Amino acid sequence: MQTISVPYRCTDEARVSLTSLRRVCSAAVRTAYANARRDDGTALRQKELRDLVKARFAHLRIADAWLLHCATLEGMDLRRIRPDGSLVFGGRPQLERRRKGLIGRGAWREVRLRPMCSRGDATQHGNRHFRLSADAATCTLTVYGRPVVLQLAAMRGKAGEILRQVAGLAAAKAINLTFRLDATHLHVTLDPADLPAHPERLAPVPAVAGRALGIDLNPDWIGLSVVEVAPEADAGDLSSARLLDHRLIRLEVPPSAGAEQVRETLAAAAGQALALARAWGCGEVVLEKGLGKLRSAGRNRRLNRLLNHWARRVFGALLARRAGLAGLTVREVWGGYSTTIGNMAFPAPDACASAAEIARRGMAAARGIKDVLPSCTHEVVSGLWKDRGWPIAALPQRACGWADVHRGIKAAALGVRRPHPELAPDPGPLSASRRAGYAVRRLGLRRRPGLVARPLARPQARRDSPQNGGERLALSTLKSG
Repeated sequence: MQTISVPYRCTDEARVSLTSLRRVCSAAVRTAYANARRDDGTALRQKELRDLVKARFAHLRIADAWLLHCATLEGMDLRRIRPDGSLVFGGRPQLERRRKGLIGRGAWREVRLRPMCSRGDATQHGNRHFRLSADAATCTLTVYGRPVVLQLAAMRGKAGEILRQVAGLAAAKAINLTFRLDATHLHVTLDPADLPAHPERLAPVPAVAGRALGIDLNPDWIGLSVVEVAPEADAGDLSSARLLDHRLIRLEVPPSAGAEQVRETLAAAAGQALALARAWGCGEVVLEKGLGKLRSAGRNRRLNRLLNHWARRVFGALLARRAGLAGLTVREVWGGYSTTIGNMAFPAPDACASAAEIARRGMAAARGIKDVLPSCTHEVVSGLWKDRGWPIAALPQRACGWADVHRGIKAAALGVRRPHPELAPDPGPLSASRRAGYAVRRLGLRRRPGLVARPLARPQARRDSPQNGGERLALSTLKSG
């Protein structure tokens, strides 16, 4: 799903009506959340909870039955996320300030107001309450026959193009649209697949069998690796996986960055990932499961919140949307020991080596192999270490598992991670990144954070047929070492 946020203006009279709507809907969400489970822990059925919410708020004739239904569903969703009922509406820090008398009753009520939500309905021009004008300059909200006109800001670029397409499709009753309204913005949520002329839609590239792009996410680094396992080879064998190409992205998000800047940086990183996948004919992009455990714990609390949030949700959502519009699929695999195995098996920097192992696991899962971990014996582990000259005396002398290998490496204090090169934005011949064998350029536009490093010894593409003809490309692999 994709959400476009548009600033709006309205009259003072309309503002009072909108505030009343938001206040009732927020109270309905809190009621649904508090009553979603019985005292014995069992969940109420949706109809029972919806009837309870309507009994408390329908007689006010401010929010109609559909808005109360949407509030009920939102409360149920929140209860699934926080099943113990400990969610504080308005935030715990503001609650503590209210308890200490640092903010008044009016300010506390203001922070507890949630955006009013109206879910989509294709039979009612995309939504039961909101109507976009053909030029997306205004939006009319009608509840109980009382219309409120919102003057929307003029949106340019991709956002404006999408809004105008959405307005036409909604008028033809062709799509569903979900609207959320807060004090300053109207948020329009749509399914990008519903827009045939979406500005981010790309012509599909024929996929080469046995290739996948792996992505390893860290708070300040993103590793991208293209790996190939021949269709007739065993995807569970590390020796059958070949690293074709890789990219290393350093985000460099400043401590003062806002949410919009973080999102733009991640969008540029997602674009780099899809461009690399399309260049090598990868039909699948593989991510690591369990990104909710990724944490940034520096001194800057604001930056920690931004990075911890993007690791769990933002980058994955951006990548999934763009991949769907480009005809690629996104798969998630278990990522345990991927850093250890990747650094031992693939000649690439730490994040890219881990991404290569994640890509191999994605291909193993696609071929129906339940255990995505590669085979592990003493002979296999010894063979992986030949190019580094590391001692293996600390490892078990018998057939072992990767947990034993990982613990042996830690106990012996061996440096298994291949270091990242020192990235410098200056592409001159004396830059540290070029001496390390990598060329560096900016991730996004000028004055935006982020750097992208690629190997200087780029693989050569052997064209069996013209690329614009839609035929496959046979690409040579990188030399190991």
